[in-house]
Amino acid sequence: MDAFLDICLGIGLALAAGLVIGVILPPIMPIWGVLIGAAPLGVLACAAALAPGEVPVALALLIGALCAALAALVARDVAAGAARREGEGEARDFEAQLEQPSAALTALIVLAAVAIALLSLLFGPLSLIALSALGYLYWARSRREARKHEGLRVLR
Repeated sequence: MDAFLDICLGIGLALAAGLVIGVILPPIMPIWGVLIGAAPLGVLACAAALAPGEVPVALALLIGALCAALAALVARDVAAGAARREGEGEARDFEAQLEQPSAALTALIVLAAVAIALLSLLFGPLSLIALSALGYLYWARSRREARKHEGLRVLR
């Protein structure tokens, strides 16, 4: 049972690291840069939570990298969408699309990351709920993005 709680704590800490990295990196950075930036911190956070000898280190590599990458992608997507909607009244040029999200939104996502880390520290299995919520949010946003231009396609 201790190994399960350690894994849940590792998931929570990796999610928190990914959320912070995803919102702090500039929007001009490509997706692969976000993944490369989030994965090592997720691995370190997950490895710090796992008890030595009980859980293999390879599991920390896998869990930490995947959870941090998912959280970073979701945080980046949400922050970019909010910054885009915030600047809709302004000019729609290239620089407006690459605007950094507001400080309030950044602070809100960092606060959510801290809450996930603390809740996973106190009640480990709650990190599984946060992981599933972020997974669902990623799936729903990518599905909505795919349907966005559905009516504009030309059938031949």
